[in-house]
Amino acid sequence: MPRFVVRKGHDAFVYYETVVEAGTPAEARSVAESVRYDGEWIATGEVQEFDDYEIDESTGVRLLEKGETVEAFLIVAMTAHERDAVLAGLRTLQLALVNGPLDPVFLDIYNNDGAHAGLDLPEIDALCERINV
Repeated sequence: MPRFVVRKGHDAFVYYETVVEAGTPAEARSVAESVRYDGEWIATGEVQEFDDYEIDESTGVRLLEKGETVEAFLIVAMTAHERDAVLAGLRTLQLALVNGPLDPVFLDIYNNDGAHAGLDLPEIDALCERINV
């Protein structure tokens, strides 16, 4: 049975997503809207500037892609000084990925001991842009 990601706006501007099994997008929406649905809603880290407490008609339900996971965002408080160190580390990582294989010690950190592939170069760029505000 296909699995769908259903997204809702809630908590004054914060978006959440959940994964439900359903035969169609309409069925996925119905399952997620049900008062009996007890699945986990995960914060996406995305916010809107207006209250929107409904599942969007056109983008609120989509098919979960093969290999895709829905992960919660981590919120980390840091000073500007610490942010600059993190950005320097990410840019250094990009150079290391371009210039050759990572040392196994760093590779284990980068991919969480093989739990995932690690970010690619465009994903690192996007993360740097999000951090550098």
